[in-house]
Amino acid sequence: MATPALVRRGTIAVRMHARAFATASSSSSSDDDDLRAAFRHCVALARARDYETYLCTLHLSRTHAPAAFAVRAFNVETASIAGATTESATALARLAWWRDVVDGLARGEASVEAKGHPVARALRAAIGATPSAHARVLMRRIVDARVADARQSGGVEDAEALERYAADTHSSALALALDACGVKDTDCDHVASHLGRAIGITALLRGSSAHAKQRRCYLPREALARRGASVESTYRMESSDAIRDVAHEVASLAKSHLDSARAMMDRVPTPLRGFFLQATPTSRYLDALEARDFDVFDESVAKGGAPVILQARIAWNAYRCTY
Repeated sequence: MATPALVRRGTIAVRMHARAFATASSSSSSDDDDLRAAFRHCVALARARDYETYLCTLHLSRTHAPAAFAVRAFNVETASIAGATTESATALARLAWWRDVVDGLARGEASVEAKGHPVARALRAAIGATPSAHARVLMRRIVDARVADARQSGGVEDAEALERYAADTHSSALALALDACGVKDTDCDHVASHLGRAIGITALLRGSSAHAKQRRCYLPREALARRGASVESTYRMESSDAIRDVAHEVASLAKSHLDSARAMMDRVPTPLRGFFLQATPTSRYLDALEARDFDVFDESVAKGGAPVILQARIAWNAYRCTY
């Protein structure tokens, strides 16, 4: 069974990988130190704000882990902006800064402000001074989706909009991590597309209580209305049959994408399957939600249970080269 010692060893390994990555990506000792610090920040950020993804990323190879942590920290950083303030103008201003950073990185440039931000600095090292056209599209897509989300009020319209948001954020983040690590594989891209949707939709379900407190709703308005519920009822965190039925619909959508990603596992090269370990915590949450009759406001489900059990499952799947 996995223990905290596993996490400590993984963190030390990532620091060693980041040191090697920094040495290869910079031209002076001072640059090396700054870049290593930036990668350490990305690891710490993922651990603090997206612990399950952090655990999964620890199992990537020494070649891939630093760049993957940079991309995942970028996704976490932009994802947390809207929920960190009640003022949409403040969120939009912060996201506008990130849009400027991404536009600069896409041109192979980095502003003084971006160089001073550890996530932006690590991201630039991960994608390279001349990022691929695919990477440029993916970075912009992530930020644009976060901007659109910060602007919206009253919740998402329908399941299609929910799925599109998950694809633009989490599917794009998985694809960007693959690109940053030099992975060019069509099957991996297809798995990333499906798994990202599953991860994104599941994350929105899991955050239902926190969203309600911020008067944000990611259960589709169309489905709520069809079941005789309202967005306001989600703000009151009512665990009605109607809301459970909508949660069931949304969870089923996530599960279908998860199943599609897993169905393609035999087509993914064995050394690359670690990129998709996030399927493990995603599946675990969906199973737990079903066991609680799709009560998305049940905090015990959202917390995810004992971390040591999850560590063990992720480690076991990593050992078996499965997800």
